[in-house]
Amino acid sequence: MFDHRDVETYLHALDEQLGLRRRHIQLVVCEGTALNVLGLVHRATKDIDVVGIIEDGGSHELRESDFKDWFLECVSRVAFDFDLPDDWINNGPTSMVRTGLPEGFTERLLTKRYGNNLVVNYASRFDLVHFKLYAAVDRQGQHIEDLRALEPSSEEMEAAALWCLSQDPSEPFRSELIKILEWMDYEDVIRNIS
Repeated sequence: MFDHRDVETYLHALDEQLGLRRRHIQLVVCEGTALNVLGLVHRATKDIDVVGIIEDGGSHELRESDFKDWFLECVSRVAFDFDLPDDWINNGPTSMVRTGLPEGFTERLLTKRYGNNLVVNYASRFDLVHFKLYAAVDRQGQHIEDLRALEPSSEEMEAAALWCLSQDPSEPFRSELIKILEWMDYEDVIRNIS
């Protein structure tokens, strides 16, 4: 488990490793790390979740984060140096690039440089509400606590709920989503999405 200060240390170390290999990369990060670095929630997290990579060049297109060997070597070196698990940085949520991120996601990214070789773009608070609601339906627990800390408005929660349903339109998912919204006192959202 690490906090935002640890994240800064590890990402600066990753920048150094990238520099030694004359490589650079732009990551898009979501979940607990984004919440912590942006100061929205203050709690430890167990990893850095990379949703995608922004292509260098003119297009700045967001693509799935299929980590190249040189990047994995840099990640492994940082893991060794700081005694971190191998998956301290991972691409677990990258399928969302394919299934569809919230509209306007890339325009809302908050960017931070960790040296000359590593740029990290953090998901915005608005988008984190979407991701946390989706995760809360599947796993509840910490995700609901994070959602409460974000204090989403009814409009934000409605946008998040509609996006969640675009990701999984199944009846069991919808039923669980409604239960979460009821439990969090968003009856107005339930009426609007029904």
